Amino acid sequence: MRARLLSTTVIACALCVATATPASARAPDGNGEITFGRYDPALDATTVWVARPDGQDQRQLITDPSSFSDWSPDGSRIAFDFADESGVHIGAISPDGSRRTTLTTEEGVQETPDWSPDGRWITYGAMDPTLPYFSTSIWIMRSDGTDARRVTTGGFDVEPVFSPDGRRIAFARIVEESEDGPQVNSLHVVDVDGTGERQVVAPRAGLEHPDWSPDGRWLGFDINPGETQLPDSGALVVVRPDGRATHVLRAPTRDLRFFKIAWSPDGHRILMGCFDLGVQRDRLCTSNAGGGNVRLIDLGDDSWVNFPAWGATPAR
Repeated sequence: MRARLLSTTVIACALCVATATPASARAPDGNGEITFGRYDPALDATTVWVARPDGQDQRQLITDPSSFSDWSPDGSRIAFDFADESGVHIGAISPDGSRRTTLTTEEGVQETPDWSPDGRWITYGAMDPTLPYFSTSIWIMRSDGTDARRVTTGGFDVEPVFSPDGRRIAFARIVEESEDGPQVNSLHVVDVDGTGERQVVAPRAGLEHPDWSPDGRWLGFDINPGETQLPDSGALVVVRPDGRATHVLRAPTRDLRFFKIAWSPDGHRILMGCFDLGVQRDRLCTSNAGGGNVRLIDLGDDSWVNFPAWGATPAR
């Protein structure tokens, strides 16, 4: 299952938001549950599940083909992308499976949602309908699906993530695709009003799945673990948002190759995908914030799982 690739490759077979700056969210009450995609052979696709970080209390949240998910800052809602006959769209649901709503309905692709730290906005990747070929741009909308607008133009942009202060969005840009070699992507940051775009990491083979640390000091990504000929394949890499201090945070081990970094809400732990060479399948792991003390999450030995996200404990 090639689910580690950037979502556009996988799935794609208010006048201005924010000339006003989004407010910062309150501090999370603690690290809550996780969501992830589990492969369903009957659908030949993943569906979104939820569980405790140790793998206990697993339950299926979405029965449609679905993959990426993200938690609202207060842990009360989960945004996710799902496929139907008209394309890929974004919905939202409560962690107990109630109150499911559809946020985007346009034909084509709207995918990889990420919640703003104040809970008012969602950023996502969406097909550019003005182009004669398939491409996606970064968009933003209110958390109820209204006031959608495009943030980036002119690139093949995917997997946006809000900065912790809500002022910027980081995303990957697909620079080169090849059937015979690794995909080449760069890492960029743009202000939420579409200005100030700049490149943080130059085009690099295998770069994928960006995330922003909760303290705002680091952007993380991985180097595709399936492209074993690449330097740092299967490693988690971090870089300062200004492009300085790039280094490997978690190198692959003899048994595990890592991908899709996702920080815990309090910033003290990391959730990640890990390809288990022993059983030859994608699993999930946790580590401390420095990448040490890696532990496999027990989600069942027969499970292919991916697309991890970590939510806060909902306020009581």
